[in-house]
Amino acid sequence: MDYIVAGANMSKPSRWPLNRSSRRIVAPVVIRQQLKNHVLAKDCYPLAIGFYEKASSHSMSRQKHDDHLLIYCFAGLGYLETERWSGEVKAGEVVLLPAGISHRYFADKDDPWSVYWAHFSGAQASDYITHMDYNEEHPVVFVGHSPILIAQFRAALNAASHAYSTVSLVYAANAIKQILTYIAKLINDESAHKVSGIDLDMMQTLMLQNLDKALSLDWLAKQANLSKFHFSKKYKQQTGYPPIQHFLKMKVEYARYLLETSDSTVQEIADKVGYDDALYFSRLFKKEEGVAPHAYRLSKR
Repeated sequence: MDYIVAGANMSKPSRWPLNRSSRRIVAPVVIRQQLKNHVLAKDCYPLAIGFYEKASSHSMSRQKHDDHLLIYCFAGLGYLETERWSGEVKAGEVVLLPAGISHRYFADKDDPWSVYWAHFSGAQASDYITHMDYNEEHPVVFVGHSPILIAQFRAALNAASHAYSTVSLVYAANAIKQILTYIAKLINDESAHKVSGIDLDMMQTLMLQNLDKALSLDWLAKQANLSKFHFSKKYKQQTGYPPIQHFLKMKVEYARYLLETSDSTVQEIADKVGYDDALYFSRLFKKEEGVAPHAYRLSKR
């Protein structure tokens, strides 16, 4: 867990008490000034970035919002209220709140959200927001469960944790730009998905609800009312992954979460992601992550 005290001239993040697996990094004034003036960062750079896991009782209200805020909900449920929109924020959805938009958001009481978030600014930050096709009438958009997006947030967090290294700060700034442009791509892809005939939201929800099972390509294609060939082709076009490979990545992502946040044994985690054989699960995990489950857990403790 990281926390760096903020200065003036930015919207401060919430003071939600961090649990063991959550992180919050707020750049000091001197660092923000460096980023504002650096030729490779000044167009768009992070002011604060974090990850809140199962953020029970998390809430925030701002009448005056001085910077831009991005929230990616990858699990659980939250709620957002602005002057022109109010509603649920569900897993797989992104919230974009440009400077000047007063707002209130909070986690669901029974199923609190888990979110990656970033406050950002810069000379061209508004251009990145325009590129994301921001709509004040609907500031919440679905992008789906994206292992790539999660990896990008983690990279930005790791870089930002080296708060006084100029090289790391420039990397963090460019990681934020990568996140914003990748979300723009996901939003564009999602629009294409609606035309393609696959309800990707439904398919990924089905996968997430059945992580403890071994789903077949036949079964998934049947849910989409398509042949295996057409389903596989369309799914890969829209996500970049074959459906079963993407399902495996979801399992590994959930296994990582359990290794980081629980004391469950590797066998128990294997069971929860649909594998009776812990050794086989460990081999799959190492193939995806580069390290075995035990080593991964030790690296996060």
